[in-house]
Amino acid sequence: RPPASQAASDVAPWDPPRAAGPRQVDALQEYALGETNQEEFRLLRARDSAVSSVVAAHGAAPKTIDWAAWEGKISNKETLQCLKDFHAQQTALLDAVLKEDHVGAVKEQKAGWELFDDAVSSCEKSVEKSQTILRNGARALWISFQNPPVSLLSQSEWLDADQYWQAFVEKHHFYHNHIASAVEDPESKEYDAKQKADLIKRWETFDGRGTTRQNNKLLYQRPSYEYYDVYRGPLIEHMIFYLTKTGGDARMFPETMPTQWFAEIYDLRFKVYNVLQRRKRLEHEATLSCEMHHDFHPGDLEHDGEAHFSKLIAKETAITELTMGRLMGNYILFSDTYIPVQTGTAFYKALQIDDGKGTFYSLGSDVHCLFYKPAGEALAMPDPQECFHSLADHATMTGRRFEVGYAAAFEAFTEVLESRKEGLGGCWFAAPGESSKEAFMRRLKRSDPAFAIYEAYAAEHAERWAGAKALALDAAMAEMPEIERKYKLECAEYDSVLFGLSDEFSAACKLEQEQLAKLADVGKLQAQLDSGALVAVDSLGAKVSSADALSKSVEDFEAGKDKAVDAVMATKLPALDKKK
Repeated sequence: RPPASQAASDVAPWDPPRAAGPRQVDALQEYALGETNQEEFRLLRARDSAVSSVVAAHGAAPKTIDWAAWEGKISNKETLQCLKDFHAQQTALLDAVLKEDHVGAVKEQKAGWELFDDAVSSCEKSVEKSQTILRNGARALWISFQNPPVSLLSQSEWLDADQYWQAFVEKHHFYHNHIASAVEDPESKEYDAKQKADLIKRWETFDGRGTTRQNNKLLYQRPSYEYYDVYRGPLIEHMIFYLTKTGGDARMFPETMPTQWFAEIYDLRFKVYNVLQRRKRLEHEATLSCEMHHDFHPGDLEHDGEAHFSKLIAKETAITELTMGRLMGNYILFSDTYIPVQTGTAFYKALQIDDGKGTFYSLGSDVHCLFYKPAGEALAMPDPQECFHSLADHATMTGRRFEVGYAAAFEAFTEVLESRKEGLGGCWFAAPGESSKEAFMRRLKRSDPAFAIYEAYAAEHAERWAGAKALALDAAMAEMPEIERKYKLECAEYDSVLFGLSDEFSAACKLEQEQLAKLADVGKLQAQLDSGALVAVDSLGAKVSSADALSKSVEDFEAGKDKAVDAVMATKLPALDKKK
């Protein structure tokens, strides 16, 4: 080894032999590293000095052996003769070696050095190969250290440069967490046989197409559209997540989503199930029922699950459409830079934003709403989670509350919606400089049945705001009582439309009315109200404790519901008539 102070690049792979001087051993001290080695080398130098001094003290020529004296002392003459002959032979051999000129013999040697040069060249190549192995090993260690865990695999980042993890992902498209890693090897023949047997069982159970042959493909080897064709539940779940996460189009649904998205779906699913299971446990232990199901789930998930969740999605779609219609009725939809005011409470809260420095606007006497624009910068687009918490707080303060499972799913939805900000530069709905109307119409398909309605509304919305009238604070305050009165009438009519026009709610409404009527006929309705099994509230939020008052309210609602539906259906939208 070269000394530590000398650079490795300055040393040849292997130095040729050189003639060592009498004291060249002293240079070996540079290779003694550490206190222990240095101490051993110091003792070696001390012993060498002692031997050298003894040799120097007896520098005279050595005495010859007196064989005649030894012949008188040794009785075994044969042994003595052997020693004498061996001594003479070795002395003659050493004298001959000392008489030869070794330096001259080495200088005269001209042939045979090719072997030495080849050995040196081979050593240099070996050193280069070792350096290549060292660089590759360091590179592999760096990549291995930088690799994230399996749950964070991404096919768009480091995976392109790591062949080991590429092979891992190709072999384990769906690497389930239920594999018993202590006894199961995912790459063994036994595990493949187990997967194939499980596939055949699933195929025979859930395929439903009468297919008998497997086409030499396992399910995880099939394209994702075939997987989704067999398992419709994951398709709906993954599609909802994709549309919420990206805001894109269902036609752009990828063949396989990033692994990180599957992990997010898994986490969100079990967040919701954690809430549902806690509620189910409380009710199960309180009622001691023999059978209990999770909220928003059917009793027989295997046979009734598809129909149940189809109805649930249709119901949510109807709620969204009715909500949009309610907002469009007073031109609140797309008025994102203004605060809609329809009650005295909303009027007071709007003034508190900037101490009344803003301006009220009116879109006409037929619009049961005023719009307040605060002074200064335009209102920023609120975050989805902020909107959810505001809505939940409003429901709680008005004596209502979301169902626990629905609130958990709603909050998970807003979390995914807000995660768009990571890829859209802090935006989640509209692009920078784009209004909510432009963003909504950009995402709306032209093939959507309601596209013409929204397009006509957008044009009428722009026309109304072009003729908006600014109001002073006193004038706005004077109009509020009439606006609030019409707003409450509108809320009452909306309930009639909700339960009379929508197919998703009318059936459930009729069933509940029949149940209340039966309880009233047999005289059990009052007992249900007294025990708290049924809770009824009036339009002002007060609790109704009389069975007669509840029955009369139901009858009045049923009598006026059809009239309200007929009035709504007879209403025409001028903008749509113009398009026709």
